[in-house]
Parts: sequence; structure tokens; C-alpha cells
Amino acid sequence: MLMNAVRGGLSFLRAHPFALVHAARNAARFELSVPIDLLRWGIDRRPRGKGPERIELFAADPALGVALTVDLYGTKIDVSSKIEIESIENADDAFRVALRVSDLSVKAPPGSPAAMMIGSLDLSRPGNLMNMMPQKHAALVSADNDRFVIDLLKIPALARNVRFRRALGALSFIRVRGVRADGELMAIGLDVSPMAIPEALRRARST
Repeated sequence: MLMNAVRGGLSFLRAHPFALVHAARNAARFELSVPIDLLRWGIDRRPRGKGPERIELFAADPALGVALTVDLYGTKIDVSSKIEIESIENADDAFRVALRVSDLSVKAPPGSPAAMMIGSLDLSRPGNLMNMMPQKHAALVSADNDRFVIDLLKIPALARNVRFRRALGALSFIRVRGVRADGELMAIGLDVSPMAIPEALRRARST
């Protein structure tokens, strides 16, 4: 799997020769560059039979575009939107990601009951639509207008994953100040606080 990832990275660089220039420029701004193709590679290797049938990522600077196909009780629904990550909070008992969802589009087969239902919805405020649903995902902390806050540690599998929790603790001296799309790269702005390293080590050891 590691060799496949390396080969995928080399293929990306051959197809996008200016990516290293962009990555170097972003590094000067203390931004870590992650190829969107690497995210696509991970999506292609996700377990089959769970989640959306199709997941596509595309650059929509400064947002990341996402397109999905889901099966809603036998009806295929196509969903697309632009997502901007507003902030990431790495705390002792929470890992919260705040994001904004814009340009939401939901399409169903014409004339289907799903299409008629979608036509009556206000897609400009997806957070308000989420609040109307009788059941919400455990990780969803809040949803308001176009803003969502998700706590990944409310997902039981992640909350129980000791390696994941230790990694969060060990990296807690690094603050993510922003995430944006930069062409075919995701630029992650970082602030490093050396004074917080002892506390990060304590968190990692205590997990």
C-alpha cells in the first residue's frame, strides 16, 4: 500500500509539474500542501458497500468541491456542494471541525417523489435543513444556515482508537489556522507553539 501511495504521488507530480512550486510557496507561508489526488486515492480505497456510491473531489478555490451519488431507498440522488473549513479545534475531549457549505445542489430523477420533495426545500441554508431531520449523526455538534460543526471524537470508532487519540495529543502543539484549496492542492495553514510541546506529550502519554 505504501508503494502504491508513492507511485500515486509520483504520477501526480508528473501530471502537475508546477505542484512543487506551489507547495514551496505555501511552505513559505507555513502552509502544508496536500495533493487533492491523495484524498481521491484514499476515497478510491474506502470499504465498498458503505456510504455514497460515488464520491468526487474537485478544486473550487478557496473551497473544496464535493460531488456524491447516494441511494435513497432505491432512488439515486446526486449531491454537490463547495466546502470551506473554517477552523479545527484539537482539545482534550473533542476534535471539532467547523465548516461552511455553499452552492448546495441536490438532483433526483425528474417526476420522482424525491424530486418533488427536493423542489420544496431551501438549499441555501443546509444547516437549517439538517435541524429539521428527526435523526442526526452523533458527530454533528451544531448546524446553522451554512455553518456546521462536527466533533470527530463523537464517532465511537475514532473515540476508541488509541493510536488516533495519541496522535491528536502529540500534535496538539500545532494549531490549524485555516484550510483552503489551491488548485489541485489543499493548503493547511499551521501555527506551531513550542511552549505547548510538554502538554502535548502529557496528552499523548495519558491516552
